[in-house]
Amino acid sequence: MIERYLDREELRRLLAALAVVLAGLSVAALFAILVVPGMRSAAKPATEAAVRPVAGNSGWLDPTEFPPARGRVIPPVDPDSLMEPTPELRARGEELYAAQCVTCHGPRGEGDGPAAGTMNPRPRNLAGSEGWVHGRHLPGLFRTLEEGIPKTSMTPYDFLSRKDRMALAHHVLALGGAPAEPADPAAVEALGGALASAGERVPNRIPVSLAMARLEAEFGAAEGGNPPIDLSVPGGELLGRVVADPSRASLVLARSDRWRGSEADLAEFLLPGVPGNGFAPRLATLTTEEWERLHRELLRRLASGPGGVK
Repeated sequence: MIERYLDREELRRLLAALAVVLAGLSVAALFAILVVPGMRSAAKPATEAAVRPVAGNSGWLDPTEFPPARGRVIPPVDPDSLMEPTPELRARGEELYAAQCVTCHGPRGEGDGPAAGTMNPRPRNLAGSEGWVHGRHLPGLFRTLEEGIPKTSMTPYDFLSRKDRMALAHHVLALGGAPAEPADPAAVEALGGALASAGERVPNRIPVSLAMARLEAEFGAAEGGNPPIDLSVPGGELLGRVVADPSRASLVLARSDRWRGSEADLAEFLLPGVPGNGFAPRLATLTTEEWERLHRELLRRLASGPGGVK
């Protein structure tokens, strides 16, 4: 049909032009798919180096572990000296923010710290002015630091002294440059009263792991220094399956003779105390034959009664 309007030479030129257009479109599509994303990545500003959490101030990571510290008494302070952001308070607040807050809230307070992506809900944008639970003013921030925010990763920071909490609150208010919200005069007066109270007693701080180690050492000394059950000697395969803490298991067994009569006595003695007695929950899955073997093995290893292990 088209030959009625075009001769063969014109048709060839038209097809050649169409082929060139299609080739050009193909090249443009490949450019958009392969090259443009790389150009965008290259144009992005360099990502700031990840902020390493300060040891002992890991907050949401492990609040039970921190360097041990002796208790101390902090003398009373003049509340008026804490209500305005003095250079001293600003410097202290910046230092505390870097140690306690950057991991979650980021260096500029925008909620983009290295740990933010692991949290639900994400840390709030401290530089913004919307959505503050207790208000974006000194009384509200002090309350947040004292109580935390339920159902979020914002835990209380009541281990900080009142002066440090005020310093941190002043620094947070300075993030983003937005002015603080007007606070209720009654809330400001209550804050002043809290700051004017008697000096603070900061208790001793000890990480849970160190506390557990000391308790176990003291408990063992009180029980005559019973050695842990040795799981490495021949015949220890069954013990290795059911003993989670050889030291604690040895101490528990050494304190009583109730389990020595039979395998039934052993089961009755051990099962209610799992896992706090040093035995693993899989103890409950043993067969009658295995209970008999376990009883014989424990009698052999803990031959003496309360007060010592052979």
